[in-house]
Amino acid sequence: MRKELLAVFSGFPDHHFSEEIMKRLREELKHRKSIVFITACPDDYAQNDDDCDGMHEMFAEQGLSFENHCVIDNRTEPSDAKKMVENADCIFLMGGGVCEEQLDLIRRKDCYEALLDSHAAIFGVSAGSMNMAINTVDFSESMEPFRGLEFTNITVSCHHDPKDTWRYEQTLRMSENRVVYAMEDMSAFFIKEGRIETVGTIWRVENRELRTITDEDIKELEQDEFRRVFDTIPDQFDKFRPEYSEELFDFLNAVAKIGPGKRVLEIGPGTGQATEPVLRTGCEYHAIELGVHLYRKMKEKFGKLPNFNIVNDDFITHDFGDMKFDMIYSAATIQWIPEETAFTKTFELLKPGGTLAMMFTSAEYRSTNEALYDKIQGLYDRYYKPDIPYKHGAFHYTAAPEYGFTEVEKHEFKGQRVFSADEYVAFSGTHCDHIVIPEPIRTEFFEALRSAVKEAGDRIVFNDTYVLYITKKGSEQ
Repeated sequence: MRKELLAVFSGFPDHHFSEEIMKRLREELKHRKSIVFITACPDDYAQNDDDCDGMHEMFAEQGLSFENHCVIDNRTEPSDAKKMVENADCIFLMGGGVCEEQLDLIRRKDCYEALLDSHAAIFGVSAGSMNMAINTVDFSESMEPFRGLEFTNITVSCHHDPKDTWRYEQTLRMSENRVVYAMEDMSAFFIKEGRIETVGTIWRVENRELRTITDEDIKELEQDEFRRVFDTIPDQFDKFRPEYSEELFDFLNAVAKIGPGKRVLEIGPGTGQATEPVLRTGCEYHAIELGVHLYRKMKEKFGKLPNFNIVNDDFITHDFGDMKFDMIYSAATIQWIPEETAFTKTFELLKPGGTLAMMFTSAEYRSTNEALYDKIQGLYDRYYKPDIPYKHGAFHYTAAPEYGFTEVEKHEFKGQRVFSADEYVAFSGTHCDHIVIPEPIRTEFFEALRSAVKEAGDRIVFNDTYVLYITKKGSEQ
């Protein structure tokens, strides 16, 4: 699921890459058997062929030619288009046309799922860059936002030029409802494993106010990308993330009186580590999952059950309409949401008397093998160097009363997990801050962890504490 690199470009008016951009491309494009261009003008065959050759020449003149290059448009058979995407080392979403026509082409040619699962470097320019976002606006066509390919949460306005008064005003209009990054030509975002780098001149625009992008803006974007890093490993996440005790759910379902006729919302279910015990009560279960791959995994596991409902969207921005819930709960998810937003929005979505439940797992293995613990801590001191620090430990679960909730109750339940060396390494690889450790350090670190557990009898035991915080919305509210 891991994309080698995402690159968001504005445009290349001289039909050449800048040296700054080329420096990054040379670092990343080590495999160059096939590059596939996907047009935004599905019926303009002659132009598509010219653009395909011309854009490939931009790579070739810098010594980065591909063995094969081709374009997907309306001439391409769906089966062929899908194979092209599946076998590509680089996929380039072209510009020059209508965003929604490109998205429609991708779906009609059976490329959407292949794009989501691709390990290729994926680039976009102009309309193609706009389509890489979760939500975008093609202001040449309409101010109505639509869902893009969801590779990134960066909404862009391309070809920004302060002298182009019409385009400038459209960008300001876009910013009335969302943050927009206005990109001048020859600029770029490079996104890899949650880390973001920029090239050229890019402006941040919000509420019609425009300023140059700052390092703090980039850090904020990285934290947003960091929320999505779990989506790169859905199968590994599903197999190795901890589940919660039956005792916890027996208690929670009884306290919240969950069963048939009750409506429940789970925030960020991942792949369902805390889903089944609530779902089987017969309640009307709803979930909202940010990651498209995790969403697909949830649909695969539970989609046939009549009381199961899920949407693929961001809780922070999703419009739930007039829906109200008897219980809202999260398992190791709510801390990714800004505290004020988390409590304010859950309070609004709960029925009077409704329950908010927040749970997470606290694990320790020192007491089961102190020598192994000391050895692993030494490995962390040596290798633990994530590119992006985990900054979500400051969520205050007990702050709910400040937002109208009743006093928070804390309950703890116990469990235990036993891993082999291989299982422990796979589990470690599901931690967000471990996923973004740069190579080759990550591989060296994981191999050292594997060796440490192998030497300790190929066994590591975690004593788990499942922490549950419960609060309610008053029955009179």
